Amino acid sequence: MMNQPLKGIKVIDFSAYGAGPAAGKMLADWGADVIKIEPLKGDPSRSTSKTLGMRADDGENQHMELKDANKRSLPLNMKTAAGKEIMDKLLDKANIFISNYRIKALQGMGLDYETVSKKHPHIIWGILTGFGLEGAMVNNPGFDTVAFYAKTGQMIDFCENGEFPLTPPFGLGDMGTACSLAGGVAACLYRQAKTGEGEKVIVSLYGQGLWDESALVQSVYHGDIWPKTRKKPDSPLRNTFKCKDGVWMMISVIVYDRYFPVFCKVVGREDLINDKRFNTETAVKANAETLMKILDPIFLSKDFAEWDRILNEADIAHDRINHIKDILNDKQAWDNGFLYKYKNRDGVEDLTVSTPVKFGTSEPPEHRNAPLLGEHTVEVLIELGYDRKAIGELAASGVTKML
Repeated sequence: MMNQPLKGIKVIDFSAYGAGPAAGKMLADWGADVIKIEPLKGDPSRSTSKTLGMRADDGENQHMELKDANKRSLPLNMKTAAGKEIMDKLLDKANIFISNYRIKALQGMGLDYETVSKKHPHIIWGILTGFGLEGAMVNNPGFDTVAFYAKTGQMIDFCENGEFPLTPPFGLGDMGTACSLAGGVAACLYRQAKTGEGEKVIVSLYGQGLWDESALVQSVYHGDIWPKTRKKPDSPLRNTFKCKDGVWMMISVIVYDRYFPVFCKVVGREDLINDKRFNTETAVKANAETLMKILDPIFLSKDFAEWDRILNEADIAHDRINHIKDILNDKQAWDNGFLYKYKNRDGVEDLTVSTPVKFGTSEPPEHRNAPLLGEHTVEVLIELGYDRKAIGELAASGVTKML
């Protein structure tokens, strides 16, 4: 598959758990040769599938397939001089190094930016942290549940009226932050190609969470109040409604003043078009609760399918509020390749989600199963100039591991 944007680029993926490996998966899907460096016991998230109610063994490991497919595995003991030497040789040939280990740990292994860039000035060094590289929390542990959800306010302010904290969806912050890291290091390839120089790329779960809710941060600074309730929304035309058949849907009218008359005709309440309590976005903010009491019974009068037809005819943005299980059979997801099927190592067909960036003329990546621990040790070390005898000695002495 030569027609991929990162074909010929080599990436050293020294990361674990979710966000870092997911960034590496994106780069691999774009054509890069991504070598996953992990401890001799393996990335701790090799067992995460069990936590999510799936299998986590050599035959099937769904969560590994999600974030580590299309990579090669090389376990390294970075506490040994020989392990550090192998890493040094890898960096000498690589374009990009990414990690989500804490800075203290990277410094102890000689993999912090200052050390790496001095030895390998061509390297694009990308770090994904919990809270950023400055301030008192720089070395705090920061999974997305803490850094992306709890600290940003999403865990409580996104709940209906803030009554109970949100049960955070697994890995949601990780996957979005992975996109930023992948995009950041890929952007630096342009500079590297022109000048031969590397760069330092920094992203964080906390920073990503703030970016994702940036419009809300601005509005709160100017006096807006969160959490909110659907009974008293910022705009009744950008809100949720329950239909006669029990289906909930989301309606999203952004340009309120322009579309309010259209909306009134759609719901059969033309009498409200000139009602000064509701007919401008400024006025409705003070009267949203009253308008919701009018609209809720109207939407309860028809099934979703009928509202879907009516709203589509009026070109009003809306959709059914799905459960996650509904996505598995969603034609739109399959038509666009957002979901696809692959075969596990045991031959059983399975389903996963594709990385979100598509390219017009590039070939989609062929799904190569997530590597078993040490599956590519011999292959990668031979590429670095080691012979099979030396590789065996390295494995025997606890520097690496192979199948």
